[in-house]
Amino acid sequence: MSSMHVLEKAISLLESKDLDGFLALLSPDCVIMKDDGEVLAKGTEQLHAFYTPIFNEQAQLKIELADQFTTGSVIAVREVNHDMNVNGEIKDVDSVWVYKVIDGKIHYMHVFSPDEETNNALNSLS
Repeated sequence: MSSMHVLEKAISLLESKDLDGFLALLSPDCVIMKDDGEVLAKGTEQLHAFYTPIFNEQAQLKIELADQFTTGSVIAVREVNHDMNVNGEIKDVDSVWVYKVIDGKIHYMHVFSPDEETNNALNSLS
């Protein structure tokens, strides 16, 4: 399975609210990091705790993968999160993500926030 196919499957599982299926695509030592280097979650237990509220509270979330670039196991993509619940207000949130996919599992996720509003949206999730 290609790196991009793994990411597309992960997004599909997120949108369909399949937390267990989504987490099965992450390596046990997967890390998710913000642009300033802050680690949001690392490892299965922390990732489960991080994603549970997203799966429970983001009822209408749809993620558009735009402006993709893939080289080997690394994917860089601009994501547009449509209908994201940010502190009770529904918004579209635009961010850039870098993923590393090895042997069909996501090992690394790094999110870059282009502006303060997007950064605040991401902070509302963590």
